[in-house]
Amino acid sequence: MQKIKLMFEFMHGPIWPSDPFTGQPMTDIKLVDNDPDLKSWNTRCSELWDECYEFNSHEQACYFNKVTLANNKQELEDLLANIKKRLVELNQEEFILANSDFLNYRLFVNNNWSDKF
Repeated sequence: MQKIKLMFEFMHGPIWPSDPFTGQPMTDIKLVDNDPDLKSWNTRCSELWDECYEFNSHEQACYFNKVTLANNKQELEDLLANIKKRLVELNQEEFILANSDFLNYRLFVNNNWSDKF
C-alpha cells in the first residue's frame, strides 16, 4: 500500500510528492494525480505557505514569519481539510495518509526546526 504524506515545506504543496512549480501531485496514484481540485488546492497551499518565508530579513538569510502564517492559517486549514476529504473520497484502499499537525507546530516553535515533521 502506498503512503501519501501531507506536510508543508517551501515551494511544495502539502501533498507529497508533488511538482513544486505546478502543484501537480506526483504520487503515482492516477485518481490523486489527475484530480483538478487537488492540484488547485495543493497549489494554493504552496502559495500561502511560501508567503511566510522572507529572505534577508530579521537579520537572517531565511526567516519564517509566524505573523504571516497566523494570517494565512485559516485558509490553509480550510484547504487542507478539503484535500483530506477529497483524498478519502478517492481512496480505493490504494494508499494511507501520513499527516503532521505542521501548521500548529510551526506557530509555536522557534525558527530552528527539524525536518522530521
